[in-house]
Amino acid sequence: MPTRTSGNFYGIGIGPGDPELLTLKALRILKEVDVIFVPKAGIKEESMALEIVQPIINGKKIVEKVFPMIKDTEKLQEFWLDAARAIKKELSEGRDVAFLTIGDSLTYSTYVYLLQCLRDMIPEEKIHTIPGITSFNAAASLVNLPLAQRDERLAVIPVSDNVEELRPILEGFDTVVLMKVAKRLDKVIELLEEMGLAETSVFASHVGLEDAYVTRNISALKGSGRGYMSVIIVKRPPK
Repeated sequence: MPTRTSGNFYGIGIGPGDPELLTLKALRILKEVDVIFVPKAGIKEESMALEIVQPIINGKKIVEKVFPMIKDTEKLQEFWLDAARAIKKELSEGRDVAFLTIGDSLTYSTYVYLLQCLRDMIPEEKIHTIPGITSFNAAASLVNLPLAQRDERLAVIPVSDNVEELRPILEGFDTVVLMKVAKRLDKVIELLEEMGLAETSVFASHVGLEDAYVTRNISALKGSGRGYMSVIIVKRPPK
């Protein structure tokens, strides 16, 4: 019997949550692959990525893999390697495999860590990355806000516990996208108010989902606890 050719792997960015924001290429590949791997935060948790594409992948083999929300890189490496080995097994048996990630595949994505593991296991030509719409692109679209034009400078930054680190970035760029705001929301708002940037900022959370929320009145969000799955777009006032 002839040896079966190994399958292809696709890392697919599926956008921020709205199934209609899937690209045509992502949609086609989802319909063509044999196996779909989806991440989730815990064994008892639901996979957000799976919920987004569920209506269009009926009959597909679904494999859920846990990627816990922890900062211990060594422990996380075990989960990434486990997923990579499982994917390699499916590929070696001739099946095409997709891994889904929220937003864009290569922008603050779990997929990036999986990709690093897979590169040590399978040929590069078998790996295909499919881009997706980021949460901040979708958020800007909700309020018709240009992210950058002409010679404007744009920065995309994850918020750390030391919010003060944002000050030079906010001073040096025309538009700053703040990711991973979470529990730091109140401190970020206070900094933006101090710098006179609160009134030109847009806050959006759960973009693309049914409970999406967007506002330009960012100061009113103090104490709201809305930081989870949120993004803040800060625009410097015109000179």
